[in-house]
Amino acid sequence: MTTNLERRYRLLLKVLPGWYREDREEEMVGLFLIERTDELDLEHSWPGWGETGAMLGLAVRTRFAAVSAPVGALRLGGVVRWLGVLGLLLSFTYIATAVRSEILVRSMPEFLPQPPWVMLSHFLPVVAFVLLLRGQRTWAKVAYGLTLVVWLTQFFQVQPSVWSVLWHVPSILTLVCLCLGFHKDAPTPSVRPLVWWAGAAVVLGLADVVVLGSGAVVLAVAVLGLRVYAHVRGDALLGRALSVFAVVFGGWVALTYVPAPPEFRGYLVVAAALLVISAAAPVRRASVLRSRLP
Repeated sequence: MTTNLERRYRLLLKVLPGWYREDREEEMVGLFLIERTDELDLEHSWPGWGETGAMLGLAVRTRFAAVSAPVGALRLGGVVRWLGVLGLLLSFTYIATAVRSEILVRSMPEFLPQPPWVMLSHFLPVVAFVLLLRGQRTWAKVAYGLTLVVWLTQFFQVQPSVWSVLWHVPSILTLVCLCLGFHKDAPTPSVRPLVWWAGAAVVLGLADVVVLGSGAVVLAVAVLGLRVYAHVRGDALLGRALSVFAVVFGGWVALTYVPAPPEFRGYLVVAAALLVISAAAPVRRASVLRSRLP
């Protein structure tokens, strides 16, 4: 006879992917109930918070897998990890713009400069990136999450703006991808290639400082270049991640450039065209084992 506790536990197990439940569900149910013999407990109890938290963690590790999983789960996990890394690199491109804006504000007496901690928050993605490369995944997520905490404190101190929310959509998605992709089973990214990529991202961010409004075009060119690189390398996961990135970034560029002055519309058209090519370009089929973080 199935008890209420068993039914509730099996319901909790549904957060796990089907391939994992088929292999382990009965074993997990047996282990969970092996010492639960009290009739009142079996009829009125629920799985505890600790058990629920552990199950959710297992669901993340199996749905966005890095090892010992079907190809689909490995592919999804690899793409999500790449999106997290690409989102971090995108944050690097804003550093030069943030520094320029801070200098301009401080040079104009009619504007009040932002608190120092707001300016320093623009460098938190760098801290998160370094921690991620050192294998300290949890602290990397915390460091990056603090950038959103800083934004939220400012968001509620002034009149809330839809454009402020849209501006931070890439950051929110990056944090989600970091949390889902870089679990304890995930590999640590290689340091040397990504350090070069990070340096290139900072340099790309200078484009918008030199020519105001050109940043979106330069980033779109970089995405297309990486798309070609992934195709030549046969990296299917990076290629798919760049396609998704191009779609998200393209929508974000369109929404943020629409209210811009007319002289910036040309940049929008060029950037949108390049991102459409990046999103629609075919992905070279390759083994998942060959498609890893660099």
